[in-house]
Amino acid sequence: MEYNLITLLLINLVVFFGSLLQGLIGYGVGMFCAPLLFLISPTLVPAPLILISTVLTLMMMVRDKSHLQFDQVSWAMKGGFVGTVLAGLVLKIATKDQFELFFGLLILTAVLISLLGFKPKVNKRNNVIAGFTSGFMGTLTAVGGPPIALLYQHGAIKNIIANLTAFFLFLNFVAIITLASIGEITFETLKIVAIATPGVALGLYTSTKFQGIVKAHLAQRWILVLSAITAVIAIVRSFY
Repeated sequence: MEYNLITLLLINLVVFFGSLLQGLIGYGVGMFCAPLLFLISPTLVPAPLILISTVLTLMMMVRDKSHLQFDQVSWAMKGGFVGTVLAGLVLKIATKDQFELFFGLLILTAVLISLLGFKPKVNKRNNVIAGFTSGFMGTLTAVGGPPIALLYQHGAIKNIIANLTAFFLFLNFVAIITLASIGEITFETLKIVAIATPGVALGLYTSTKFQGIVKAHLAQRWILVLSAITAVIAIVRSFY
């Protein structure tokens, strides 16, 4: 598919703001970009967006690796691996629409619990559960941030970003392998990633300049708001 200049600029504009958001709080590129890129062209999701997210998380990992708490996030990676592979198998036998209502309601429930003051412990069990849910949902819809972000929402902002980045980077590689095995990664997919890379780089660069402004309590609010928006979008899409 050939893209005209206006379409190229729109793709990069969407990816710029998604990358800026993820660079500031650790996630959001999928939630922000997926619906907008779909409106530009349905071919832009999920595989191209997952690859674009991989480019972004690679850049972020270089930037934030000193703040990574690998002993915590490693268990989320294990759950995410299982969820991602299972989602790849599910894509062969069912449509993602059948799961969006369930996940939307699940995320809304988690947001409400957080608003009531419940703080989930960052332990092995919760990491595996959050990782599995994020991996499963992310592979089906390209939006898998909320479950794992809700688990880490109460940490220091730099640790939140580094932990989420490591998790998403690992998960993206697993998703790419899974999608490639079922024929979802093509030359056209790689072409779209190349087109969007300037928007990724500029968005991340801008987020680095503003990173000190975002405080932990503000990041928590953003995570809750974005998670709720994602849940509502998933629920609405499940009926269409």
